[in-house]
Amino acid sequence: MRIEKIQPLKLISIAAILILIISACDEGTTNVGTGPNLVDPRGIAVEANGNLVVADRGIPAVVRVDITTGDRSILSGDGIGTGAELIDPRGIDVLEDGTIVLADAEANTIVSINPATGNRTILSGAGTGEGPELMEPRDLALEADGNIVVKDRGMDTVLGVETSTGDRVIISGQGVGTGPDFETPRGVAVLADGNIVLADAGLRAILLIDRDNGDHIILSDNTTGNGPSFQAPTQIAVEADGNLLVTDSDLPGVFRVDPDTGDRMILSDMNIGFGPEFVRAVGDHLEASGNLVVTDNERDAVIRVLAASGNRLFVTF
Repeated sequence: MRIEKIQPLKLISIAAILILIISACDEGTTNVGTGPNLVDPRGIAVEANGNLVVADRGIPAVVRVDITTGDRSILSGDGIGTGAELIDPRGIDVLEDGTIVLADAEANTIVSINPATGNRTILSGAGTGEGPELMEPRDLALEADGNIVVKDRGMDTVLGVETSTGDRVIISGQGVGTGPDFETPRGVAVLADGNIVLADAGLRAILLIDRDNGDHIILSDNTTGNGPSFQAPTQIAVEADGNLLVTDSDLPGVFRVDPDTGDRMILSDMNIGFGPEFVRAVGDHLEASGNLVVTDNERDAVIRVLAASGNRLFVTF
């Protein structure tokens, strides 16, 4: 009987297939979903029932993604809902009552969206609320009291927005607070103690902002903390234990950062974790499970990163 020797290349191929199967089984199934295609997904947030809402500036609209099937539907925009037109939807989050809040970078507004009807109301900007005008708001995060922290690219500032009135105040930047000048500020997040962390792609750093006085310091960069350097840190999510998950669009992948030391490790990229590779990861949000959902605007997809292993799965595309 002739026994055929299996070539190393075949072994590698078989192993790769098995790895993909195992990584898919890690969370059940790999969903791709049906419905309108994502065109340029940016911000992403999680609703109370686990479904995802994605700010897609290519449609432009807010797309709801069924977390069980990956199916997509237009929640607001592109003919769904009434009110302020969506032009360049970017940052997005969900208030405790289920209302969606969205930063529109071209309209220079923060928009409130009814999750049942898709109707849109200007929450701040365009004559609503007092304070410094918005000039290209691109990302936002929620504070414990339900107010909003906004990163404004046009002003290179971090603003606070009161949800009840739309009033705006500069938290850091434009002469408020001391510290290194912002270069290309991207994503913001709020820590458990109320202070703010900011990803700055130009500085290749994460900055810590004092919520009370606006002073800001480098929390992590290539000289602060140990580990691989950031390329273009884009978004931040805060884990339950206080560690930071930082999406880097040029890596592309996800770092985990210790907020006490600034130490960095790569949680997931083309060499760490199994599953579909990122091309340009731009938005992220934590699920209740602690896993991270990431928008990739080159793949026009949402990818889940398993927090324990760094393995990746398509949620929808």
